[in-house]
Amino acid sequence: MINFHGVAKEYENQTAVRDITFSIEKGEMVFLTGPSGSGKTTLLRLIYLAERPDSGSIAIAGQDVSELKESGIPLVRRHIGVVFQDFRLLDNRNVFENIALALRIRGAAEREIKSRVFDALKTVNLRHKADSWPRKLSGGEQQRIVIARAMVSDPTVLLADEPTGNLDPDTAESVVRTFKDIHAKGTTIVIATHNRDLYRNSGKRVLRLEAGMLISQEVC
Repeated sequence: MINFHGVAKEYENQTAVRDITFSIEKGEMVFLTGPSGSGKTTLLRLIYLAERPDSGSIAIAGQDVSELKESGIPLVRRHIGVVFQDFRLLDNRNVFENIALALRIRGAAEREIKSRVFDALKTVNLRHKADSWPRKLSGGEQQRIVIARAMVSDPTVLLADEPTGNLDPDTAESVVRTFKDIHAKGTTIVIATHNRDLYRNSGKRVLRLEAGMLISQEVC
């Protein structure tokens, strides 16, 4: 599903990642871990094409995206959902409209939008919050709304960047359960985190980064 081979990326002559090679199978749930600045966020940005590698190759679902033209990027991104740590919800739109926005931009029919949004809300157990405003929600509810927004287009790959970084332990556990439920339905999930509790005894593969290098891969 996701293949990196010899990938390197620099920012202003500072190496973010170097010589990264790994593969993630379709339907797999994988954790990226390592200290701040180790390259976790850069790898996610390379996967959803917010950045291009300086060297090496990246393939997603068998398609080499390393040299993909700009016009082709939106088509690839339609298959990738992203959960940001800072939520990025729009305060001037209610929950339903926040989730529906991407579908409206793509010109989806209203009937399809309504069906997909409510299905996404059901997945995160927040169907009853459709008319709520983001600022009225708890941190955990906001994060689950962000997950619903990422899932509304039925992506094959879901990426999450420190999804529990701003949450208390109990709320974080609830969010992780949501990811596990989504994974059980066949979605490929990649979670970047420094929180060992998220992957400890999970039975999932953990890729450890340090100073921009992949130093180990193991099942925890």
